[in-house]
Amino acid sequence: MANILITGASSGIGAELAQRLSSRGDSVFLTGRSEEKLAALACGAHLAADLTAPGSAEKIVAAAVEKFGSIDVVVHCAGIGLIKPAADTTDAEFTQVMNVNTRATFLLMREACKVMGAAKKGLFITIPGILGKAPMRNASAYVASKYAVTGMVKCFAQEYQRSGLRFCLFHLGGVDTPFWDKIQMAVQRDKMIPVSTAADLIQQAIDAPPHLVLSEVVMQPESHQLV
Repeated sequence: MANILITGASSGIGAELAQRLSSRGDSVFLTGRSEEKLAALACGAHLAADLTAPGSAEKIVAAAVEKFGSIDVVVHCAGIGLIKPAADTTDAEFTQVMNVNTRATFLLMREACKVMGAAKKGLFITIPGILGKAPMRNASAYVASKYAVTGMVKCFAQEYQRSGLRFCLFHLGGVDTPFWDKIQMAVQRDKMIPVSTAADLIQQAIDAPPHLVLSEVVMQPESHQLV
């Protein structure tokens, strides 16, 4: 059984993973912005926090280590979306998307890798989605934030390649989560990837033998593939 830190755990893929991993005996430490939603999951330990706040990443990682003694796996699910033409995207919107999706990922990964690197073992999983690999119209700010995550994770993998750390990128296209509740875009949610299927894939990465690396996973709905 593993000590697993999950961000964005209050809904969607993060919540699904929190419940299933906890139920099978893993020790889970959950974080997200909503104290109420985290408490309602009633599994593992949790700390409500905004990853973009100064010192927040350090606080979350330290709390997880204090609770469990170590971190074996990080599943970083936190992020926000923005589907909007470039001409209509404001500086504030661009800055917010980069802050939440890119900067917060860097801060969390930096702190978690210090701990896992010192232990000479660990797995960092994040979900840049298919737009971290393929461009899409009316999503330039969001795509920029997710392409940055993809490149950044690959850089971390090179920096820690002799430290026993593994890194996995999930390029999932169109997962049916509350992410889409605030997105102004015509989509067929019944044709999207179910949350349970996305969680199955991530669980496979967690359970892979420690000498193997499931480095990149791509899954998209057949109805709207991006290349």
